[in-house]
Amino acid sequence: MGARLLGFAGLVLLFLSTILMDISHGLFSADDFANRAATSLGDERVSAYVAEKITDVLIAQRPDLTAVRPLIVGTADGLVGSAPFRAVARTALKSAHRAFFSKTGEEVLLSVPDVGVLVQSALGGMNPELAAKIPKQLETVVAELPNSRLGATVVTARRILARVAWLQRGLFLLGGALLIAGILLHPDRRQALMRAGVGLVVVALLLALVIPAGRLVAFLVTQDPVARGALFGAWRAYFLPLLGFVYSFAGTGVILASAANSLHEKSDPFEGLRRLARIAAEPPARRGPRLLWILGFAAAGAVVLAWPSSVVAVAAVIGGLLLIFAALRELFRMLLENVPERSGSGAVGAGLRWPLRAVAGFVLAAGLIALLLVWRRQVDAVSGVPVEITACNGAAELCDRRIDQVSFPAAHNAMSNAEIPGWMFPHHSVAFPGQLQNGVRALLIDIHYGFPGATRIKTDLEGEGATREKLVGAVGEEGFEAAQRIRDRLVGVDEGRRGLYFCHGFCELGAYEVVPALRGIRDWLVLNPEEVLLLVIEDYVTPEEIAKAFEDSGLMEFVYTGPMTPWPTLRSMILAGGRVLVFTESGKPGVDWLHPAFESFQETPYTFHTPEEFSCKPNRGGTSGTLFQVNHWIETTPAPRPTNAAIVNTYDVLMKRARNCERERGLKPTYIGVDFADIGDIVKATRTMNGLDTAGTRGGGEAGK
Repeated sequence: MGARLLGFAGLVLLFLSTILMDISHGLFSADDFANRAATSLGDERVSAYVAEKITDVLIAQRPDLTAVRPLIVGTADGLVGSAPFRAVARTALKSAHRAFFSKTGEEVLLSVPDVGVLVQSALGGMNPELAAKIPKQLETVVAELPNSRLGATVVTARRILARVAWLQRGLFLLGGALLIAGILLHPDRRQALMRAGVGLVVVALLLALVIPAGRLVAFLVTQDPVARGALFGAWRAYFLPLLGFVYSFAGTGVILASAANSLHEKSDPFEGLRRLARIAAEPPARRGPRLLWILGFAAAGAVVLAWPSSVVAVAAVIGGLLLIFAALRELFRMLLENVPERSGSGAVGAGLRWPLRAVAGFVLAAGLIALLLVWRRQVDAVSGVPVEITACNGAAELCDRRIDQVSFPAAHNAMSNAEIPGWMFPHHSVAFPGQLQNGVRALLIDIHYGFPGATRIKTDLEGEGATREKLVGAVGEEGFEAAQRIRDRLVGVDEGRRGLYFCHGFCELGAYEVVPALRGIRDWLVLNPEEVLLLVIEDYVTPEEIAKAFEDSGLMEFVYTGPMTPWPTLRSMILAGGRVLVFTESGKPGVDWLHPAFESFQETPYTFHTPEEFSCKPNRGGTSGTLFQVNHWIETTPAPRPTNAAIVNTYDVLMKRARNCERERGLKPTYIGVDFADIGDIVKATRTMNGLDTAGTRGGGEAGK
């Protein structure tokens, strides 16, 4: 009797500790909580609920959109389950989680930023006029977590469980120990093993029932059918990780039960099930038990009618377990046919002496259980994170590569482009968003101080400490003279109001404010949640001012601030939410996430007047860095020529240069910087350098990685 009690207590502890660990991790870990909730957005019931919320907020800000509400709802519904919205929601959920637990349960609003950007993009293709009416700066309050006793209780529970986190695993291990003790102390160990296996299967089924139990919870909590469906969808996503334990317990239980049954010929569970079915089918003779029989069958029928799919799923699982049990039992019997029934050391149950067949059976069972657990661990390693990352920079193969193992298409002087009104001597045809859309994933940019004027920006040369030699080196003698002439004509410049501008050498030759342009990069990242970018800044301003510009633009939300040794993988950056790695050429200290470029990068020379002059000799950064910058353009200052880009940006020229430099320097090019990145084959060549197919397409998240 004592052995049975130990086994039962072990099973109870295994069940309770598993539930406790899952709830604790899923509720109190900001990352896990956000991932589970974001996963629930793929459920059509959850997406329908959130789409209604988004539409309500849009119409509240733009009442004239009431007439097209069905169109907005439909668009938002399709948007909510998309990767961009999940990424945005995940960030918002993490912030709300931290706010809730830091404020000891005070009121917290769960608002999702960037909804306007996403809805506008979704509508743009089918109704540009309507898309233009959607405000970009729109935050949707999806849920409100009020100040309540429940909230305070949850916060208190988190603090307690954080202090006794060891207790959860301790209870789990204690449950396993008690179950084993119950088997060893039982007079008939084969029968005890059989019961332990069945008990583990029962525990697995009870854990599996937690998920469909969400229907009952949703039914009791709200009468709104849309909210009820959303609640069940969220419940299902939240408890879905329990299935890992369900498979482990059920698999272990079936293996143990089949092993014990193969050694215990008198026990036939199928005959027991048939006998149980016959007993259940016949109403008891006495009045009291008959009444219970009636109520039980009525309740069972009601459950089947109310949740037929769940009942069928449970029945299918039980049937599947029985089939696996039968197969494993015969496997054990077949493998043990040639093993002697007993050893010379004693009979069954004589102290700790075991028959040889029993020992062999248990060894086989242990091996199968080990395989089961290894399989589960491998599955968890691939799919344990509920956030689905299908590709990184356009290819699944790149996800688990480190930054130094990936090549990025790069735009040299990316801020210099023909889309900026009044920009002289552009290096590219389109601005940042267009370059990114065309496949560029590394932007080489210059930031200067400037004073705003009526028509042009005046460079703060004194503030930058710029010399004539440096300026001529940047824009050439002709560009320098042109800038000086413009500078002499500038009037009405407010030199008391200095700002940060994207310029090349002289802001007089073309400039625009840093913050709005960074916001354009941010919006592109919102729409492309599986893309990683490199930014290399030729900086003439302080690190603190760069950091403030990133904060003001909202781009800071996407900056990688994690460890750099070893280099992070693309997958780890995407999961961390930091998908932009930022370097500065000056290497000035002060901001941790602004990394000194030439402590990390080696590079090639950058002044070549003909393709024949291309070389891979060391330049800035020496030969110590683990990243490699290949400069690949023809110098024709002040005006870069698209005709030169058409020659040196071809696939064959790019690949020959990349292979030569990789062979000569012993490093894979981290990026190849080109002018006019939309001309030629930088995207296609980079895909080849990454070992991918050479048929890369342009645009969105598919290009040039």
